[in-house]
Formats: sequence, structure tokens, C-alpha cells
Amino acid sequence: MSKFLIVSDIHGDRDVLETVFNHWQKDVDAVFYNGDSELQADDSVFEGVSTVIGNMDSDLDFVDARVTTIKGITFFQTHGHLYDARAFDAWANLLLMNQAASEAGASVVLFGHTHLDGVVYFDDKLYINPGSITIPKGEHAMYGGTYAVLTVSDDAYKIDFYKRNHQHLAELTKTFKR
Repeated sequence: MSKFLIVSDIHGDRDVLETVFNHWQKDVDAVFYNGDSELQADDSVFEGVSTVIGNMDSDLDFVDARVTTIKGITFFQTHGHLYDARAFDAWANLLLMNQAASEAGASVVLFGHTHLDGVVYFDDKLYINPGSITIPKGEHAMYGGTYAVLTVSDDAYKIDFYKRNHQHLAELTKTFKR
């Protein structure tokens, strides 16, 4: 079994990012940050973290998208703004990201940008948006910000969402067959 921490859209709140990373670092196999940190790419908080650039990031040392394979799982990671991710059909427009993820051979797609937490299985790929940990939008904004943890077993993907204080949001948990 493997676990992955997924965070996005802190918009300058370095302290909350550091708190979340420190809380999970010993319990996960990898950490993904999906852009709009408004920090520098070489900030020490990103040591060992897979990062991408967001539309509010100015440091061009961040990359637009990243393909990473860990324990046999290929991830396509992007912020989403370069792939037209926006509120669409109640969550996000996935068409351009899906094309890029297919070309990369990814089975899991990670993005942010919309500030809307959610997960969907689309075109044989799992799509995860952890929401924004500092500026949440949508029906779950009342939680005050969310991030996600993906647990992968031989036969399933399980996605758990947490509030910025690490409180588990059981009502948002989703499980999909692998």
C-alpha cells in the first residue's frame, strides 16, 4: 500500500503548508504541491516535494507539468490553468488535461487552480483536486480549506480529504476500483 499527500493553492500561507507537510511527511511515500504557492521554487518548504507552477507563481523555476512514476503509479501533475481547468459541469473541465495525461501514460492526474476539492474517475484515470487549503470555494468552503491523501492498494484508490487542522472529512472520502 502507498500513500501520497496532495496540496494546492496556499497563496502565500507558507506556515500552513509547512504544518501540513510536517504532519504527514513520515506517513506518505511522496508529496505533491499543485501550484499557486506564491513562494520561490527553491524555498526550503519544497525540499523533496513534487511541485508545478500556478498562474499566481512568478518563479519560472517551477515547471508547467510533471510526470512522475512512484511504485508503479504514473502521475500527471499540473496546476490546471494551462489545461483550461475551470468550473465546468459542476467541477472542472478535464478534456485538455486528459489528453496530456493520456500522452504521458498516467493513471492518476493531480491538479488545483479551481479551489474546488473533488475526485472523479474519468477515461480510465483518477483525477484529484485537493481544493485550496487557504481560499476554498464551492460547497465545501465552509471547512476552511482542504487537502487530500491518496492511498493506493493493489485493487483500489482511496481518497481522503482533510481540513487544514488535519481533521478527517469522512463524508468526502471516495474509493475507486483500480
